[in-house]
Amino acid sequence: MILYFAACTGINNYTTSIAATPHVIKGTWKVNHFTSTGTDETSQLNGYNLTFSPSGKITAKKDSEIITGNWSEDEIEKRITISLDTKDPALEKLNHYWDISTATDNTIQLKNTENTPGDRLQITSL
Repeated sequence: MILYFAACTGINNYTTSIAATPHVIKGTWKVNHFTSTGTDETSQLNGYNLTFSPSGKITAKKDSEIITGNWSEDEIEKRITISLDTKDPALEKLNHYWDISTATDNTIQLKNTENTPGDRLQITSL
């Protein structure tokens, strides 16, 4: 009986969905909060608007500057991967695997526990 319960508990980790795609492809987003290795760096990303297309393209736009790249979601791992084609040190910090904490039509909260523990990213819809 205990083994059965443990097995059922383990399977929920792979079947409970926190999909971000249905939310993130619905418009434009801004970085509401960003911490890197525990330090608040939100101000470095002020003014950037992010757009996620269903085809896997991402655009970061600030004034006349437009940075493009790719993004994808792994619903089994509950993770988003962002890869912007930039040399901007602030935007480069977004190039990670991000674990999805929560996803709604208004807010998506992500965390990076693999490469640089302490990284947190929250985006909100405009």
